[in-house]
Amino acid sequence: MFDAVINWICANPYQFAGLLLVPAVPLIFFNILPLLVVMERRGAAFIQDRPGPNRAGIWIPGLNVRIRAFGMIYNAVDFVKLAVKEQFDPKFSSAFGYYAAGPFIPLIVALILPAFIPVFAPIAYQAGDGIGWLLGTTIASHSGLLALFAFSGLSIYGLVLGSWASNSKYSLLGGMRAGAMMISYEVSIGLAAAGMFLIVGSFDLARIAEWQGDHTWGIVAQPLGCVLFIVAMFAECNRTPFDVVEGDSEIVAGFHTEYGAIRFMLVMAAEYYHVIVAAALISTLYLGSYHLSPIPLPLGPNWSMTHLDDQWMRLNLGGVCAFMLAVGALGAAVFAFLINGRRVHYARSNASDVALRSKEYLIYTGAIGGLAVLMAVGAVLVAGWSPGYTLVKGIEVWNWQVNLVTAIVQFHILLGKILLVSWLFVWVRWTVPRFRYDQIMALGWKVLLNAALINLLITAIIVKLVN
Repeated sequence: MFDAVINWICANPYQFAGLLLVPAVPLIFFNILPLLVVMERRGAAFIQDRPGPNRAGIWIPGLNVRIRAFGMIYNAVDFVKLAVKEQFDPKFSSAFGYYAAGPFIPLIVALILPAFIPVFAPIAYQAGDGIGWLLGTTIASHSGLLALFAFSGLSIYGLVLGSWASNSKYSLLGGMRAGAMMISYEVSIGLAAAGMFLIVGSFDLARIAEWQGDHTWGIVAQPLGCVLFIVAMFAECNRTPFDVVEGDSEIVAGFHTEYGAIRFMLVMAAEYYHVIVAAALISTLYLGSYHLSPIPLPLGPNWSMTHLDDQWMRLNLGGVCAFMLAVGALGAAVFAFLINGRRVHYARSNASDVALRSKEYLIYTGAIGGLAVLMAVGAVLVAGWSPGYTLVKGIEVWNWQVNLVTAIVQFHILLGKILLVSWLFVWVRWTVPRFRYDQIMALGWKVLLNAALINLLITAIIVKLVN
């Protein structure tokens, strides 16, 4: 049985890769969540001019040093604390809504949503006498974005049911606010994104990503739609200034007031995961998805202007990999330099743990500096790589090494955009004050909705004239 499975995998590597994408994509996105939590904490500390997470660490006896990993250890500490903490059960709460619907529905919905996001371009491979296609998304559908919006809307059931079942007036107020606000801004989300549908002519996210590689990014084609979509996504994710759902100054903690321990962790994990999905959706619709540039650049034969699409990336894969490794090496070198500067600055203080901190900073500097050197060497080694292809029924088919490297590069391009948009979520949260509930409703129904309708009308007229 085991030998038969191995033989099938060897004979059908692309089909096996397609099966692996089903659990891999949500798990990869889920692994971004701890990084987002650290980004939130470090970003809040930076904006508020305070140290941030710098206490929790792991003591390594052999090296006699404490590793804090820039605050990453706090994630493990929080997980252990919330996992073993005593759970409080509100009196007269409803079992199904409080224990199941509230914590699990938003998390399950959030785990499904990345399946609609294309993480790399479709890959053509030879299957017998014909051509097979490995898609970069696990759920390929002509109504992909509509289905994504439909699944996303289900998360409201968890918030409303969980708040109502908690038998708390504060939770109920938070749940009612969540329902009203999310319904209001989901209308604006759909209308803001409809402009891209009209331009591309498809609801399929993979088609939208390919169109941006052949023409230009969505933010250039739909600047107003992009702004409206981002604002509505802030409200959809309950982020400041739209966090009246969790307005602690008014309703304690909103819909999750009565949640503690591991249930609170599930609720917060779902909220942060929705931020990651929102960043991925913004990147896919308006920031070119896995493509490098919004405009043609003089990088073609004889310096001709060319779009940096999927085809160009495969033809120039060595140069693309060298460029990305060089950028990574430069970033790592700058990071190592800043850490070493911090070490020198701290060594001049009179703190009691100067020797301990200096040793820790030296480890970080050496590890990150070594990584920078490795990436620089890798950039030199792959710079001259010029892969080839074969034509099968008029379609270019590349070998599996080229396809694998291309998929990895394209995913990292998308990942970089996701992290940048996630930082925008953090930046706005710790900069802009919370709106009042009536201001949020007025903004959603009187401003965003009307602006989205006008943008849709103008887009429809232009598309009709051009076509």
